[in-house]
Amino acid sequence: MDQPELSRHCIPWTPFKGSLGDATVCIVSSAGVRKKTDPPFNTDGDSTFRVIDGAGSDLAYDDSHYDHACADRDINCIFPIDRLAEMKADGTIKGPTAKHFSYGFSMKLRELRDDTFPKLLKEIEAARPDIVVLTGG
Repeated sequence: MDQPELSRHCIPWTPFKGSLGDATVCIVSSAGVRKKTDPPFNTDGDSTFRVIDGAGSDLAYDDSHYDHACADRDINCIFPIDRLAEMKADGTIKGPTAKHFSYGFSMKLRELRDDTFPKLLKEIEAARPDIVVLTGG
């Protein structure tokens, strides 16, 4: 049986070897999280991403493809921005990056791979995180 086409493009695991207390952390989510002032994601399919500032206040999410009960109570279960602030306050991490990122639901896998993700990667690299936390919806 042939491997699915996208499996050849998986991101390799890269273990973190630094000191957590000296690390900046960036959140990248596929849960359709955005600032409330940003345009909503199209829940029928959206290959764009949103930039969320490091404070991450006043957030919303747009997705109809997962159970929202937990996120409705606390958005941190899909986008743990407040947990990063707490970890900074107690010295566990150096802090969150100035920008975090989220994208929405899309079945346009080639568009994601060839267009969206390369642009997203450039944005993530510019944020200069030591650690990237990936979350899903």
